[in-house]
Amino acid sequence: MKYFLSYLCFFLFYIAVQAQSVNPNPNPLQKQVIKRGYGLFMHFGINTFNQTEWSDGTLPVSSYQPTALNCDQWIADAKEAGARHVVLTVKHHDGFCLWNSQYTDYDVAASPVKTDVVKAVADACKKYGVQFGIYYSLWDRHEPSYKAADKKEYIKYMKNQLTELLTNYGPVCELWFDGAWDRKAEDWDVSGLYELTKKLQPNCAFTFNHTIGVGQNAKGIGQPRNFKEGDVIRFYPVDFRTKDPNLVRSDDPKIYSYGTQSYYLPFEHTICLSDRWNWFQKKDIIAARPLDELEQLFYWCTSNDNVLLLNYPPDQTGQQRANERERLLELADRLGIRGGKKPLPKAKVNLAMGQPIIATSSAPEKPADKANDTDMESYWMAAEDKSSLEISFKKPQKVRQISLLEYADVKDLGDGFSSERSFRTTAFNVEAYIGSSWKTIHEGTTIGACLTFKLKNPVQAQKVKINILAATKPVGFYHISIE
Repeated sequence: MKYFLSYLCFFLFYIAVQAQSVNPNPNPLQKQVIKRGYGLFMHFGINTFNQTEWSDGTLPVSSYQPTALNCDQWIADAKEAGARHVVLTVKHHDGFCLWNSQYTDYDVAASPVKTDVVKAVADACKKYGVQFGIYYSLWDRHEPSYKAADKKEYIKYMKNQLTELLTNYGPVCELWFDGAWDRKAEDWDVSGLYELTKKLQPNCAFTFNHTIGVGQNAKGIGQPRNFKEGDVIRFYPVDFRTKDPNLVRSDDPKIYSYGTQSYYLPFEHTICLSDRWNWFQKKDIIAARPLDELEQLFYWCTSNDNVLLLNYPPDQTGQQRANERERLLELADRLGIRGGKKPLPKAKVNLAMGQPIIATSSAPEKPADKANDTDMESYWMAAEDKSSLEISFKKPQKVRQISLLEYADVKDLGDGFSSERSFRTTAFNVEAYIGSSWKTIHEGTTIGACLTFKLKNPVQAQKVKINILAATKPVGFYHISIE
């Protein structure tokens, strides 16, 4: 009887996995992923107190010392910001655990501040009606079993910890694995982890970062801009895709393959609220991304049944930074989702997308049409300091608003991930071709990461032209949106 039940459980698990291939459309669980649409990533741990993004597992537990830990505030902010879920980094690559795990002494229970952060966040999520998700690093630079000759030893360690996480803290809406690059895909027992997750939390969506591969055997990592229908799933089974920190195309395909079967997989984007792409908070206050840029990224990342996860990390006090809270709530107000009571807004049609576009000059392999294609990570680059981009419509269009996302020079800040952006434009204007002549509809000095301007009086334009009048170097654009 015991063997029969074991076989039956395996058979039902196999059928559930294969059922994804019957209809290449979102299944009920994936519909919940899509419905969430917008959440907050929360990176917090021993790195927060040591000015680093990736540590090696040797930082002393004593360095973890939040002085005014307030997880309730984190989730209250998420609710007010209109986020539908949060994903907490319960264990990063350093192996430090934000809960009292019986399988390690590298955790909050061994630190000066013994609060079970996982419990505090999960409880706050229940209180405010925000769904709770978990980020768990596969790569563990502290746990001795990770380096054992028998890889199954560490798999057992992981399953023990995951059992704690998936049984002690209530509903978990998603499980987000990261750090798989340190081993071959087949060494992670993906099907075993998936089966354990579904056994303990049937409604938990499951993913591995860098989900889609390249090459016949999916040995490499696929870039979202290059995803094609039928590309190979590297880690199987999964419920949705990620590729931190890249953006998919606006025409992102949804059907991917494993073996001879095809599966529908939505995509969850991960980006930083910080202007410096830092996941863990640093001692110095860092500016948040511009509001215009966050709005454009929100619409890009949540379109086409995809999801945005915006990183909102607590600082060394264990609370959220006032400047980041202010920007997060400004975004909620602009989107009309403050308090989470209204549906997420949909992007308006971009009149510029795919329309004929010419430039007065272009750098090699950076043509004008990279500024209005379906790829936010490609860009047009001028060959001269003074330049123009001209977009034509098949028939005159009413132009109400224009957004310009300028190419950034990026400086690595040396902590393993953080970077600083700078921009080139020092004078520009925008013209519209109305009737039989050009009319200036906007002018300014800097553009930056994103500049959105609304016209007080919308115009009926046959063409729109952006003129770079002065710049420190030739200017480029990742994207132009016209509404």
